[in-house]
Amino acid sequence: MNVTLTGAAGRVGSAVCRHLVTAGHTVKAVDRTYRKDLPVAVKLLDLLRREDAYEALEGAEFLVHLANHPVSQPRESQRILNENVAMNMNVFQAAAEMGIRRIVFASSVQAFAHSQPLRQPNCTLPPYLPLDGYVPDNPGNPYALSKVLTERMLQYFAAEYADMSCVALRLPHMLSADWSPAQRTQFANRGAVHEGFTFLDTNDAGALMVALAAAKLESGYRCYFPAARLPANGRPIADLLREFYPQVPLRKPADRMDSLVDLSELERDTGWAPAINTVG
Repeated sequence: MNVTLTGAAGRVGSAVCRHLVTAGHTVKAVDRTYRKDLPVAVKLLDLLRREDAYEALEGAEFLVHLANHPVSQPRESQRILNENVAMNMNVFQAAAEMGIRRIVFASSVQAFAHSQPLRQPNCTLPPYLPLDGYVPDNPGNPYALSKVLTERMLQYFAAEYADMSCVALRLPHMLSADWSPAQRTQFANRGAVHEGFTFLDTNDAGALMVALAAAKLESGYRCYFPAARLPANGRPIADLLREFYPQVPLRKPADRMDSLVDLSELERDTGWAPAINTVG
């Protein structure tokens, strides 16, 4: 399959690129930054230019869109929101006009996980557990808001083009295979209570994109929350439920919960499951 991969030079994008190429796909890697260690050359384009979006998608059958400003920055609120939404619209509109009917977009756990200090009177905890792709929106910064707006954008395209399959992936914090033990320890101890202590390895993200390329998804919009089965801090699920989530409604009995994430729909639709479920 001919795949356009935007954001290919990034930490997640580079892993996705390698997995897609290894699986036999023809990948057009697009980014504003060049790197020479990928299996294909990176085409330098600026997706804020609508003309570049059309060039990026020429000949593509499948779009994996990862290119966005990655995090909120102080004093950069307008730029992050405006540019993320603008480049996403440029890419999706070009895809629709050019007949591309399979799109995967990298949204974020921040679309629903409004970060606030734990134990504060208004601390925002998940509305239910285990988490899935249906958790209601609750953006807490301009970056997160740009992801929510883009999910709405994908719903529009899926409704407007009846044969288009649009997938949003609310990616959690990403673990890299080349991280040192010290980096992994720091990552595990971050304590993202509002995100269910979730994470995903970049290699599992790459494998997921391969699975989505092969999956026989019906047209329409769908949102998934792909994550490792076990919490980043390695603690037992029962302990986390008791300490951090005693008031959070559970969608299955606590003694039957072996994960804070429900991957059943994603597994059923794609056959994918995370291979890396611990940080260490």
